[in-house]
Amino acid sequence: MRNCVDDLLILLRFDLHGHPTRTPVIKNVIWSPPAPGWIKVNTDGPAFSSPGAEGCEGVFHNCRAFMKGCFVVPISHVFAFKAELLAASMDINFALQNG
Repeated sequence: MRNCVDDLLILLRFDLHGHPTRTPVIKNVIWSPPAPGWIKVNTDGPAFSSPGAEGCEGVFHNCRAFMKGCFVVPISHVFAFKAELLAASMDINFALQNG
């Protein structure tokens, strides 16, 4: 159960008693463009299980927040850490190939 009123009301309607899970800290993050002349890359190597079907992706933006390029690479049966490392490696290779 998440710590929200909606979940609590559903559980009470069925006469169930749930135990709330530890709620992660949620931080508001605002994306900001890089300085003029720079390119910013945002990457991720999402995990669906460990190990399991995963992938890595990256998106490149300039100082005016225009997308300059992106990539998505499917990976099968690796740990999340390896997917993150592959995403970083793909970023570097993409940057080298595209100046």
